[in-house]
Amino acid sequence: MFLLSFDDRDPLAAQISAFGWRVSAARRDDNLKTRFLSAHALIAVIDVRDADGRGLHAIQDLTPLSVKGGFAIIALGDETSDSEIAQKCLRSGATHFLDIANPHADLRSAIDFAYRYVENVRGGAEVVQSFHNMFSESDDAWSYSTSDLSKNWVSDHLQRRLPSYDFQLYPITAIYRQLSKRERGRARGAMGRLKDGSAQAAVPHEIDGERVIHHLHQTDDRLYGRIEYLAPENADKDWTDRDILSGLRNSSAARVWIKDRLSSGKQIGLIALGLKNFRTINAAFGRLIGDQLLRVIGQRLMSETNRQNVDECLVSRFDGQNFLISIALENDQSPIADLAEHLLQSVFAPVEINGRNIQMIARAGIALSIDSRDEGLLLRRVSLALAEAIAADAVLLKVNSASDADVALEHQLEEQLAEAIDRGDIVVAFQPQMKVETGQLVGAEALARWDHPEYGLLGAATLFAVAERAGLMAQLSMHIHRRALSEAAQWPDSLSFLRLSINTTAIDLAAPGFVEQILDQVAESGFPRDRLTLEITESELIGDMANSVYKLSQLRERGVRIAIDDFGTGYSSLAYLKELPLDYLKIDSGLTGDIGGSAKDRVVVRSIINMAHSLDLLVIAEGVETEAQLELLAAQNCEYYQGFLRSSPLPPEEFEIFALRSN
Repeated sequence: MFLLSFDDRDPLAAQISAFGWRVSAARRDDNLKTRFLSAHALIAVIDVRDADGRGLHAIQDLTPLSVKGGFAIIALGDETSDSEIAQKCLRSGATHFLDIANPHADLRSAIDFAYRYVENVRGGAEVVQSFHNMFSESDDAWSYSTSDLSKNWVSDHLQRRLPSYDFQLYPITAIYRQLSKRERGRARGAMGRLKDGSAQAAVPHEIDGERVIHHLHQTDDRLYGRIEYLAPENADKDWTDRDILSGLRNSSAARVWIKDRLSSGKQIGLIALGLKNFRTINAAFGRLIGDQLLRVIGQRLMSETNRQNVDECLVSRFDGQNFLISIALENDQSPIADLAEHLLQSVFAPVEINGRNIQMIARAGIALSIDSRDEGLLLRRVSLALAEAIAADAVLLKVNSASDADVALEHQLEEQLAEAIDRGDIVVAFQPQMKVETGQLVGAEALARWDHPEYGLLGAATLFAVAERAGLMAQLSMHIHRRALSEAAQWPDSLSFLRLSINTTAIDLAAPGFVEQILDQVAESGFPRDRLTLEITESELIGDMANSVYKLSQLRERGVRIAIDDFGTGYSSLAYLKELPLDYLKIDSGLTGDIGGSAKDRVVVRSIINMAHSLDLLVIAEGVETEAQLELLAAQNCEYYQGFLRSSPLPPEEFEIFALRSN
């Protein structure tokens, strides 16, 4: 069976393999006739969904071979998207068509019907079976049972091609034993991807000096291998320098690719993609699950970018949980942001591993080589963009257009942060929180600032981005908590009714001693526990819901209130809101800013408020800047708000004056 699917190769290959077929699958239509003939297939399945032009062209390319060779072409389409797609496929030369989007579509039956067609055209079942037997022996192929290694098979053709390989003594490992150390690493990585659910995997290596691609796939308990020899003029540049874990190119290969193209005068665009909650996932599920997750991301990235030529696009695992898409740009640079947004949605969709549903929280950074010919500087810029996106909860995508001087400054700040924390340069400002109905001051949210001796006050986005890159998030968070509690504990008795809100990160929540640490800090400061609120962004909670519920419940039982922050930034879920021990829901400032616009915007905010009230939650609206916004919130019975309408974040001494005057 030969399969061409531009977008769904692996799922379709797995489905067809489960029917008992050996599948040679492709994502690209390059060298289509050669690929089909080398597969010795009797049926070609062409998936034309979302690529009808290229799919129809592929059918037309294979039709002359189909007529002469007597094989079937099954076109898979979606008639809900194009009511005439069946006729288009049949006119192009397809022998069969299946509306795969139809819930009653039966792919197995369609393949069986096509196979009977081939038998009739070729002169009967015995003739077709002889064809199969001939090519099963002429293939450079092998297989074995994973449950019973004694049930193994090596084609006669492969044994004759490699007479120096002792298949009698080592029927399963004869080829593996001849691989170099690096090639063995690639083979183990490919086997790991199969184990994690990938339908197929490929291992590039050499056999007696010849470059080959070793195609692997598994059906039930049997593993199959087939060797494709690469002609030197068609050798893929992508066959070396791979990251073993993910299957993608590694950072060294990416750096060389970028440097070569910058040297030749090309414009380069970089997209860095990172998992914001990877530490939480590792802490909750273990490193093995984390490694498997990186393999899944690698497979999805390869699937999403397979249409790009290697000279125009390179996909790599850059470091840790971060991935890099390097693209040679034309004059129009706008599609790079569209591609980044698409990858965030498609590649980082939820995945199930070992029965566990893993929710991924991803961010992206973009950098363009408009005025730079230094690959190191360009990589630094995209890293900064990704770090800023990760630090800013409400921002999914950040474009870095910084100058060389700005990049040098960021590097300087990373080196200075640890000393700044020790010296006390990281301070807090208090954002007043008001009651919507009366305008009464009810509390404050503590926000972090860096009081830099040279550059003045630096905001939270810069501070947390620097901390993330410097690996100081845990230390920074602990310092901010301690500083905020200490300052609030000094409020005079006349302000003893005010609540304090402090922000908590996923790293804090995942720490084994998180509950005890918070309670110890509160006790040390002397601030009343029952006036403290912990705010955590909704996306931070998804990594391990059970762990989050347990720890937050412990704190709530001891008097600490819990607020979910930035609600509505992309991960809102009524299901997990019902599970969490919450007291407050904070509406993200992006939604609040829209309520003065269209009626639809007001409906969204009203729905959120009604939902929160149905769950017995109080609502705090962030980013309120106008009286019109406040009036609309009051009409929807929102309880509290904060924003520049009443006050910007204030230093501790100014906040105390503001509070005393307000009440």
